[in-house]
Amino acid sequence: MNDYCLGVDVSSWQPKVDWGLLYEKGVRFAIIKLSQGNYSYDRYTRDHVKGARDAGMVVGLYHWHDPLCNVQSQVDFIRNCLIGIDYDFFAVDVEQYWGDWEEWRKGYITKKLGAATISVSSHQLASEIKKATGKKTMIYTRASFVKEHAPAMQVWLKDWDLWLAHYPYRSGRVSVSWEGLKASHLPSIPGPSIPTNCREWKIWQFSGDKFVLPGVSTPLDLNYFHGNEKEMRTWLGLNVETSQPIEMDFESMVRLLWQAHPELHKEEVKA
Repeated sequence: MNDYCLGVDVSSWQPKVDWGLLYEKGVRFAIIKLSQGNYSYDRYTRDHVKGARDAGMVVGLYHWHDPLCNVQSQVDFIRNCLIGIDYDFFAVDVEQYWGDWEEWRKGYITKKLGAATISVSSHQLASEIKKATGKKTMIYTRASFVKEHAPAMQVWLKDWDLWLAHYPYRSGRVSVSWEGLKASHLPSIPGPSIPTNCREWKIWQFSGDKFVLPGVSTPLDLNYFHGNEKEMRTWLGLNVETSQPIEMDFESMVRLLWQAHPELHKEEVKA
């Protein structure tokens, strides 16, 4: 776990984020909600992108795929929402199986979308977005969702980078410091459940909205990249230099100080 890069994902549910504090506490990437269907743009997207960028984080965006909306209308909507936004990768959120939002709001779902509908529309949307943006594009989902609601996705999902949700915690919310999180609340398993036919995960959303942490007033989703920060940047084709402190032995430190301050040993050199 120490080799994994820590990140967060946010939306309008987290209106205020102290991005500098999160970076200070070890967060190195943020995945920010951009849009939903062909009808909703997250009003905090630009503020969150700027805050995460200014803090030095890798920035991803995600779109909630609504299979009730025409795919091309979603693509067009996403492209308009992306204008002027600087980001590194994109994710298509595939988790909607209900066919009636009013039923969903009431918490009683009887109308469910067909597995083929979910599979075909999500695959088409992700493919079109990847082609339109030229950015690394991934699929967000859960192994249990694929198995129960869209097994047809197993045919093509293996060819995509995966952002998988899997929460290995008991129910209940926890307010904790970042130090307390790292000491006592990190996952006890090495990774998420993986959909059938898929071999690996790239990003793991491991906490849901369980933890309330300093820097954000509302519960925060936590994520791991399957590798360190340098490996994440390499995957995205970004500058691999990070802000992590360079470890030096004592002799190297003395040598650098000696070279940087010749005035301190000028007389010795003359002698």
